Amino acid sequence: MPLLSGYNLWPQLMQGIVVDSFLREYDCSFSEIEDYYRTQIIADSEFLEKQKTKMLCEGAGSDNIDFFLKRPILLEKFKQRVFGPLVEGAFLAMKSGLDKVVFFMIRNRDHELIRELFFRLESGEDVFSVLAARYSEGRESKSEGKIGPVELKQLNPALASLLATTQIGVLNPPVVIDGYGVICLLKEKIPARLDEVTKRNLLNRLFEEWLAKEVNAFFY
Repeated sequence: MPLLSGYNLWPQLMQGIVVDSFLREYDCSFSEIEDYYRTQIIADSEFLEKQKTKMLCEGAGSDNIDFFLKRPILLEKFKQRVFGPLVEGAFLAMKSGLDKVVFFMIRNRDHELIRELFFRLESGEDVFSVLAARYSEGRESKSEGKIGPVELKQLNPALASLLATTQIGVLNPPVVIDGYGVICLLKEKIPARLDEVTKRNLLNRLFEEWLAKEVNAFFY
């Protein structure tokens, strides 16, 4: 018990207990097991038996060996059955935050300097890349002011709101965000699509949100 706490394994154990209480209602065929572990079985025809022996040596009860061997397959079945039908609705609800943008930004805590830089850009006296590399105080200074592609939801909410409503190629007047004077120029908007990667990410997100609530209800 002290080791579980000392190595911060309690959260993982609590999650496992909750999830497994649901997974034990599921099952899978031997062919599904072979398909899941196909790469390992090709490399070693005795892989499944060796895994069972390994789990026994590590202290797993003999009545749980098959379950733990099947567990990753059962977990995927559970996710697909419970949260699969919710993915499209979640995508529509979150779509605006999932859209990606590519933009240029200069930020500096000296607001007077930012105003001066804006006028220099607006007049054509200087170019964005040069000023960003020289004056921007964020990581974008290393990429000549360029940021992205990045999801809007990963940005500061004020910056995300600005980029979501601005037009491509329009130099935005300076704004103050988290104490920085900020100039930004939107280069590209990339609308989110419900492709396989997005489906997978949303499926996992829905599962993680559900799991956090279940763990809290079960243990606290």
